[in-house]
Amino acid sequence: MPKYLVSCCLLAVLAVGCSSSGKRGPDDDENDDPSGVSSYAQLSSVAKMIYDSVEAGEDVSSHIEGVFEAFGVPTLAADDIAGAQERMDAGLPFVTSNIVAHMATAYALGDLVGAESFSEGLIEQNVGLAYPYNQGGNELSPDFLGGMLYAFGASGSAQPDIPLQHGYVLPSLVWALGQERASRVEGGTPDPMWGDGRLDPLQFSLLSFTVFAKPARVSQTSRATAADGLTKGESFVVSKAPVVGIIAKKIIKEAIKDYAKDQLTSVLQDFLEVPLDPLEAASVSVCASLILYGHKTAMTNTPALLWHAPLAPNVTTVEMTLTFEDEYPESWRQNMARFASCEIPPKGPVSGKQVKWSVSSALERHGNYDVMQPITDDSGKAVASWRTVEDDIPETCRILTWQRDAVGATEAVVSGLLPGWSSVERTVTFLNPNTGNQGNAPLTVMYYKYDVSCHPD
Repeated sequence: MPKYLVSCCLLAVLAVGCSSSGKRGPDDDENDDPSGVSSYAQLSSVAKMIYDSVEAGEDVSSHIEGVFEAFGVPTLAADDIAGAQERMDAGLPFVTSNIVAHMATAYALGDLVGAESFSEGLIEQNVGLAYPYNQGGNELSPDFLGGMLYAFGASGSAQPDIPLQHGYVLPSLVWALGQERASRVEGGTPDPMWGDGRLDPLQFSLLSFTVFAKPARVSQTSRATAADGLTKGESFVVSKAPVVGIIAKKIIKEAIKDYAKDQLTSVLQDFLEVPLDPLEAASVSVCASLILYGHKTAMTNTPALLWHAPLAPNVTTVEMTLTFEDEYPESWRQNMARFASCEIPPKGPVSGKQVKWSVSSALERHGNYDVMQPITDDSGKAVASWRTVEDDIPETCRILTWQRDAVGATEAVVSGLLPGWSSVERTVTFLNPNTGNQGNAPLTVMYYKYDVSCHPD
């Protein structure tokens, strides 16, 4: 049996065992009333709501803020030095209004992080498996982490209207987001662990926040507060009508409930060992989101309409520009560097970052890159050329009836954006026509489909 299947099976058994006992892990010595915790149906509805809004071309900033607030993560102003220091001193994460806006843009562009590269980044931060899961070795593999998400997400989806155990909400939402996104790819079958092998902005931030959060027992007061407004077994249905701003945030915050929200603790922490103190751990996760989503990629194709060779044009010049967009006050930058060891890059072009070139699946069989610049230059640019395949269809068979087109996007996978997370990669993975070509570059390839009924002279 493949290693990842062994992990999934083991963790699924553990998930069912934890659920039936009513305990989150070995440190819990009491059976908690789950009535104040979300059901999987509620979390799945939140994931659907977010991606419905993305597909409709709506700004999902309020959706993102609502999810963070539901887990006790505040959105601070970009110049709130006191608020940032207070959170970091307590070992707790935060986001800024700037980053929320950039995350919303990343959703619109389909700008995702590779799940495997995320796991490798955790290993680079010396995150390992806790006892007894480290008995076969201490390496945290993508299969193990994905298996954990699958175990707790799938166990909740099997009984979608039953409230989850506390600590299951965060990983279940992360899993639901991946499954929802992957299910929208035409003809695709979602991977049971990661969905599509990638993480969206909320998945990346929530996972890093909970991995690096230091477990703390939750007070009875915070448990009572979290339970307000939800009754056991309550179902959650999101209206198909558009919701924006405060309404979207309110719906999401009412849907996501967990006793452990203030500490961002989750069942994932029972499996992981993080050799950092609370301030160091919070610094790692906060800086990861602040820096990663402060970067922006823009791509262009010149020209954007090609033909299979020998028809012309049959080659396009692909240009990617990488910049850092957040212009924080200098005092804020200095303080983040001082009390959180977080070096925020200056605004402007980003040079020296690794680039791997690719295209969306719709274009894969229609051409190839033949020249590829692997590193961004001093102006933050990298250039490649993409050339179409050659057809041998006779000219007399090139008629309008047999003309076809393939529409997709040229893509660039960029790595090296995060200090200490050198493996983490960002890529634009699907084309959303509502967003223009800010992050990926729409490309159309025209060609003729050969038909056996054609008899050239």
